[in-house]
Amino acid sequence: MKQLIKNTYGFTLMEVLIATAILAIVLAIVYGSFVQTKRVIARAEGAVDELRGVRVSFNRMMWDLSMAFLSPGASNQADENTIFVGTDDFAAGYPNDSIDFTSYANRIRSKDAMESDQIEVGYYLNRNFKGDTVLMKREKRQIDKNPLAGGKSFELSEDVVGLNFRYLDQGAWVDSWDSRVSGAIPEAVEITIIIKGLPGSERSYRTITRIPLGGKS
Repeated sequence: MKQLIKNTYGFTLMEVLIATAILAIVLAIVYGSFVQTKRVIARAEGAVDELRGVRVSFNRMMWDLSMAFLSPGASNQADENTIFVGTDDFAAGYPNDSIDFTSYANRIRSKDAMESDQIEVGYYLNRNFKGDTVLMKREKRQIDKNPLAGGKSFELSEDVVGLNFRYLDQGAWVDSWDSRVSGAIPEAVEITIIIKGLPGSERSYRTITRIPLGGKS
């Protein structure tokens, strides 16, 4: 009778160590790819959020500016309530402009509200003691004899480190505007927003909006 011999197979210690090393290398590559993918996704989401915030800010400013107006004879009346004042400023290494004007852009939310379509509007940067900046909008729904102050202010966009306005005057761009001197409002306004992104990164966004009543008092 033939003797049956059963062969048994196993792994040597060296084979186990080699397989473990290969597995560790593969896992390290997979984990590195996963981390890098997460970083790319986070940057993409941050860029989308940033663009969304810039778009909202631009849309609001462009709408309000496109409806800017002055009452007839604004430059000749000491108590005139309608204005268009753009102040050129610089702070912490960035443009720090502000703008205040009267506009027909008021959206009446209640039929019983004691309001008209006229509104006082202001845009400016608010800096805290840490140096952080926020784009602010000021609204006063009833125009009075102090159109450069008052009303309610609210945050429009965070991480805005620079805000710059330029004004089109008979084909030339100027850095400031005062309707109390010129008796008119500009033909167009150029808006530049500087956003602080990731550490060491900044981006500028620019747009121009026309003012239908521009150049008229």
